[in-house]
Amino acid sequence: MFFLLFAAAGSTPLAIPADYSWLALVSLGVACTLYAMWNIVGTTGIVTLVLWDRNTAPSISLRQPQCGVLPFFIIQVGLATLIYCVSDHGRIPNLIWLLLLPPVAYAVFIMEWRGIAFISVLMLAVLILSLHRWRDWPFAVYGGLAFSFAVLFTIVFSMLAVQSEKARNEVQRLAVELSEANRRLREYAVQAEELSATRERNRIAREIHDTLGHFLTVANVQLEAARALAPTDPAQARDATGKAQAFIQEGLRDIRRSVASLRTSPLDHKALTQALQELVRLTRTETPAADFSVLGTPRTLPPPVELSLYRAAQEGLTNARKHANAKHIRVVLDFQPPKSVALSVQDDGIGAAPACDNGGFGLRGLHERAHLLGGALETHTAPNAGFRLKFEVPA
Repeated sequence: MFFLLFAAAGSTPLAIPADYSWLALVSLGVACTLYAMWNIVGTTGIVTLVLWDRNTAPSISLRQPQCGVLPFFIIQVGLATLIYCVSDHGRIPNLIWLLLLPPVAYAVFIMEWRGIAFISVLMLAVLILSLHRWRDWPFAVYGGLAFSFAVLFTIVFSMLAVQSEKARNEVQRLAVELSEANRRLREYAVQAEELSATRERNRIAREIHDTLGHFLTVANVQLEAARALAPTDPAQARDATGKAQAFIQEGLRDIRRSVASLRTSPLDHKALTQALQELVRLTRTETPAADFSVLGTPRTLPPPVELSLYRAAQEGLTNARKHANAKHIRVVLDFQPPKSVALSVQDDGIGAAPACDNGGFGLRGLHERAHLLGGALETHTAPNAGFRLKFEVPA
């Protein structure tokens, strides 16, 4: 701003110093300094608004000069007119007309179309009247026509800057709306998840009711028949009692499966070692007996790793009790490897042929879990040599 003002205002006085007195030069320097400072006062708000961090932008507009629009333009236009009239002595060519363009640019940023047109016409009138003071009217009109193109260019350039700023503001507004929409979408997703979970629980509850009602009804009929036949036909009474017991056992198995599916995770609010201890303790009354031990220092593991290790222990215990015909099962959680953790389940049962050690759906599911976590599932068995399952994943 300073360079523009002093280059424009000083071009003629420096080229032809004889036309200016020392008083005129000093007055011109003071006026140019005031004009530059006053333009900076008006520019501060605009530059701050354009360069402001959009995340912390104030709610009020920074375009308006703190002194007010009308006082700002009165002083700005007055200083521009004073400097132009003092500097311009009718010499051609000169750059003094550049001093009349800042008010036009500021009007585009601050005012509406009427204000822009008024300031533009006012600056054009100042130039034409000043030219007419030193030249004739045709020359003044010609100079005004040439200056009008500079005014038009200034208006277009300033309008582009304003439109760019409005576009940035619109992008910021849309970003805020998008963020709000994403927040609402997350809330809807949580609600949909809760609704889905509720429907699933209701479905399982209906299945429990229907299954349990069926089995208990049939068992009750068999028990009533057994009680009626006991005095006259003990053999049929025992047969009815056995059927009732079979139905009750099948109903209990269905109930356990349904209840287990309702649990979100067996590790809720529990450490992995504690959950495995409880798992082994709850099955110690069954045959074969099982014990649990930990090697190394336990450390915090990611939830998917903990859940997979727990499922591996469940599958190993289930397989040993179903198929091994063993007397003892040993469950070991090993934290000794620095970059992995392993869980092994070993029994002293009848074992299996190596070709059969991949098991059924349960072991296949463990293979998939290990693969997803970047680990591995190993099984070791032989006839009459027991069965050992080792589930190891990075951790």
